[in-house]
Amino acid sequence: MNLSLMEKEALEAPHMLAKQFTANRPRLDELTTRLRTVKPIAAMTIARGSSDHAAMFAKYLLEIRAGIMTASAAPSVFTLYQRTLAVENCLVIGISQSGASPDIAEMMAAMRKAGAITVAFVNETNSELALAAEYCIPLHAGTEHAVAATKTYIATLGALIQFVALMTQDNELLNAITQLPDFLQQATQKDWSRAITEYLKVNNTYIIGRGFSFPTAAEAALKFKETANIHAEAFSGAELLHGPFALVAEHFPILFFAQEDESFSGMYDLMKCVGAMGARAMVAMPMRYHDLHEEPGLIQLPMPRSLHPVCDPLLIIQAFYCMVARLTLARGLNPDEPKNLTKVTKTW
Repeated sequence: MNLSLMEKEALEAPHMLAKQFTANRPRLDELTTRLRTVKPIAAMTIARGSSDHAAMFAKYLLEIRAGIMTASAAPSVFTLYQRTLAVENCLVIGISQSGASPDIAEMMAAMRKAGAITVAFVNETNSELALAAEYCIPLHAGTEHAVAATKTYIATLGALIQFVALMTQDNELLNAITQLPDFLQQATQKDWSRAITEYLKVNNTYIIGRGFSFPTAAEAALKFKETANIHAEAFSGAELLHGPFALVAEHFPILFFAQEDESFSGMYDLMKCVGAMGARAMVAMPMRYHDLHEEPGLIQLPMPRSLHPVCDPLLIIQAFYCMVARLTLARGLNPDEPKNLTKVTKTW
């Protein structure tokens, strides 16, 4: 099979993540030791595009696992409106593949000058963003040529998990990430051809997640739009039954991303509700204790077994990337040449 560049790069993620976990440990030990001393009461993320989905994942990690209130920055507050923020001793995280967006780098530099502890998670370590931050955490993803980000998104989530696990001294999570590259490799081999069949001729879909899986639902929705020319919207499982539920009808495709944690019960009820309506309810969920195969109305997409609820969204998006690259080709499009898009987007 001739693979697209997008899929080839997605398949590099397992090896890349194993390298990253080893290479970043010393600098993350230094950073997290300082943070345990300073004990920042708030954090802010600065990012756009796929990196902003990773930033949303950072919010869930920092708030749920570390108890640090986290907000997403609006760079225009600084770049357009020229307002300063009181961020002394706060944690500020900038996320970018290229590190080349001027507004992200400018805001990071301003936050550092204002006394924040600034950290850049970036693939290009000589970029403006990397140089603007006090700490640079390399993604070690290698050059990413495809316009649609894949391995850099997975690399960012992996780096964020290791960062928070070290900061909170969470040995269970640290042990889980040692196995994550192997589990990602398993995810690349799962057959999602059923999803390709379901999406081959549709133009609209929802992707539903909650908690740690919601940022990855947002990332998947972006990839549907970028590559397969499918209008996709991501919603939290807590929001679907409000306004968006008006569009749910028989045969409407809905893709659920889930993990078995406190969010599972509500998501499970929602999946059954949608399936009972006759919608095409597809579920991607690494299993720990439950098995959905006997649930009528649900299409369960194959996944590796669950590693840890925090890590499971990485397994889901790894399998999804391979599927959507193949789906795009099946729809007669080229995932490596998405319409109107370029690899690096600069915003001022």
